[in-house]
Amino acid sequence: MKGSGFTGSIPGGRALFDLANSREEPIPFYGELGSNNPVFVTKQAASLRGAEIAAEFVGSFTLGAGQFCTKPGTLFIPRNSGMREALAAAALPPGAKLLNSRIQSGYVEVLQALSGHASTEVLVQGSDPLADPPSPTLLVTGIEDLLADPRAPQAECFGPTALVVEYDDEEQLVAAAKTFEGQLTATLQAEESDEVAQLVRIAASKAGRVLWNQWPTGVSVTYAQQHGGPYPATTVASSTSVGTAAIARFVRPVAFQNFPQHLLPAELQDGNPLSNPRLVDGRTVS
Repeated sequence: MKGSGFTGSIPGGRALFDLANSREEPIPFYGELGSNNPVFVTKQAASLRGAEIAAEFVGSFTLGAGQFCTKPGTLFIPRNSGMREALAAAALPPGAKLLNSRIQSGYVEVLQALSGHASTEVLVQGSDPLADPPSPTLLVTGIEDLLADPRAPQAECFGPTALVVEYDDEEQLVAAAKTFEGQLTATLQAEESDEVAQLVRIAASKAGRVLWNQWPTGVSVTYAQQHGGPYPATTVASSTSVGTAAIARFVRPVAFQNFPQHLLPAELQDGNPLSNPRLVDGRTVS
């Protein structure tokens, strides 16, 4: 084995990462470990599209019973914007089976810890939030409480639960964004006239994919895709596990210097017998 890819929990991924690096011959370990995927809603966006954003958020965090690694786990909304009421009145989907019993028990454990936090309360939930299958839950807290103790509310809850955070001033969004560890995604629900350049910069330093007025749950296999992020989202922030660049994880570059043509791979021969597009002295040629 010369390399390994992994999608799973932070404890499990970290154990495998340490094992890969402690081998007599260490190997690359491309681990996707965990992500909260925060969403920041500006005041103007809430005023213009608050009900729409609330409905789309519910659809996103409950998709696949909340078991997407890109599930938005925290939603920042302005106080007194009407969004809290829209979310509280949202029709949550029925409970759906989680992937296995370990995920079910882990989900219940994290949900109980989040809902039992002193600054957190239930905003809305289905009839059987701890059952198997569990019905969805939305929790709510205030920005001042999150900033005072950011780690506990930011724990990934792999399943149909998310946390709503109410804020007063958009400068608090920048402060909150700085508290997050590495993420797969960060999302802005905002308007073009919003002054969010600093928030975008912080989001880009924290996440591998930054979204504008879309939702992170879906991941497309494209040239431009980046499904990765700073630790603990992944163990190799420069890599992606989705998209055409993902193959680079499992290939090794080799340079052939001063070889005769007949000993070179066909892809490197001057005559280009395979007619592949290539870079020659930094220029694309065919």
